[in-house]
Amino acid sequence: MSIKAIFYSKFDTQEGLPPQTLVKTLTDHLTGPKVVHQVPEDAIVPQSPSSTPTFVPFPDISFFVIPRQELCGNFIQFCKEGYRILGYPVCIKSPQYDRNEFIFNFCIILSEDEPFSSYRTVVQKLAHLMKSLEEQNHFLSTDPSSPGSGKIYSLCEILMEDLNNYCECMIPIDDLNTINIKLFPTYPPPPPVKAWQVPLFTIRPETLMDENWDLTMQRVIPYINGVSSVKQIALLADADFSLTKKCIKHLLYYGCCLLLDIFSFSAIYAPTAEFSRTIACDPAMQRECARYVNTAFAPPPPPPPPSSSPTDDNNNNNHPDPHNDIHPPTPQSNLTTPSIWPLTSTDPPTRLDALTIIELYASLRQGQSVRQWYALHADTLSHIDVRRFITFGVIKGFLYRVHKYAFATGHAKGSGNSGGGVGVGVGQQDDDEDRLQDSTTTTTATTDFHIPHEADNAAAAGDLRVHSSITSSADVDQYSSSASSPSFSDSSSSSRDEITDETLEPYLDGNHCFDQICTELEISEKEVVGRIRRWEGRKGAGGGGGGGEVMIIHR
Repeated sequence: MSIKAIFYSKFDTQEGLPPQTLVKTLTDHLTGPKVVHQVPEDAIVPQSPSSTPTFVPFPDISFFVIPRQELCGNFIQFCKEGYRILGYPVCIKSPQYDRNEFIFNFCIILSEDEPFSSYRTVVQKLAHLMKSLEEQNHFLSTDPSSPGSGKIYSLCEILMEDLNNYCECMIPIDDLNTINIKLFPTYPPPPPVKAWQVPLFTIRPETLMDENWDLTMQRVIPYINGVSSVKQIALLADADFSLTKKCIKHLLYYGCCLLLDIFSFSAIYAPTAEFSRTIACDPAMQRECARYVNTAFAPPPPPPPPSSSPTDDNNNNNHPDPHNDIHPPTPQSNLTTPSIWPLTSTDPPTRLDALTIIELYASLRQGQSVRQWYALHADTLSHIDVRRFITFGVIKGFLYRVHKYAFATGHAKGSGNSGGGVGVGVGQQDDDEDRLQDSTTTTTATTDFHIPHEADNAAAAGDLRVHSSITSSADVDQYSSSASSPSFSDSSSSSRDEITDETLEPYLDGNHCFDQICTELEISEKEVVGRIRRWEGRKGAGGGGGGGEVMIIHR
């Protein structure tokens, strides 16, 4: 984005008009526009017949550059021949001028397809400053310099060069006046922030923060770790939920963070069509992935917090510490040689190559949860942070999350009229997961891998701060539950009893994913499934209020 040209135009009652139009000039305000200075030369008005073609012919746009008095004092922008002209015409009325008025305009020419909102303040500020200079000492009307020379021409030249090269300028005009202009970038509005989304920093916030930052922002930022959802962050930071959302939207607007889904081992991920065009053929991305997911780059964990009294433990249940959800890591003495490629086994030590990374991502598919996928590749994933491995694919765009939705079919449970093949029943799905959990327990009982609990800068991949050890499928299930809803206690039976059929029913329309249901009702996914089962039984047996079968749809 750059300025193509700058020109200064004014309404001149003495020059540029043939004698036969003199009578018309005295009565018509539309005659007499003149380009005094233009940068570069021949940008608007050719200086000679052999000059290069102009961006826009001035006769075609003079009506808008020097408009009627009613339009003066307003921002004007229009397009012509692929270019956009921005201006702010000014009319100064005084008996000392011919026809008792002086009209001028400083215009900027940009490409038509480039954003121009940041240049609007440039033409407005330049117009107001020049109006003040003209009212003080007739800076414009008494300028004796010829076109292409003088102080005004130099001002336009420096202004264009500095804004194009440095996006700011400071141009002294005289002892009392200086032009200070800075271009501030404009970004598209951030996406809506949902309570169940997880923010992840793309920068190091400690390098930008100081004591002058917003108080809510200072409280929220320490809990943005790539694991906690927006609602959990508000609870942990003891901040208002709406203010927490505003803080995260502010970070999103400036590209300081991005939003992810809640990670859990019961979630399903699959490659997108971009897989073959990204990590499958990009060695640089493969090395970046290896460094990002390698637990060898994790520093030692922080010391455990001091022991507290039972009273303090009870008080901490309302706001649990995210660093205490999983066990501390075991030291990795075998990772002595510096390398970005994680080890896949320790005896004999072998390293994960690019081909294995591609195969691991390609093995993710619909209908297979992360827990199932881990059970099949437990040995290969022994020194890989699984959460970061999945998150890397989502950030780069070659993995997508398959969400689960609950849909009440309107038929009685077991009637067989569910529409055929839109999903699986709640009972059937639960039985499948129980069988999977049993098989996972026997498969991964001796497996040891490390999952960090706090995500760091995605750009500075590999700098892990806290990581933890999971040694069995029971730990996998525990991590999955804590990752999806660490702020909600599974042992709180009173909260489950408060969820009535009327509260649950709006979420069974097939438009609310399980992440949203768990977050808004403050219960775990297992409790959601159990509550849907109870809803099925009551509706199926009650006979009033419609059918009771609920299908779980993956999409």
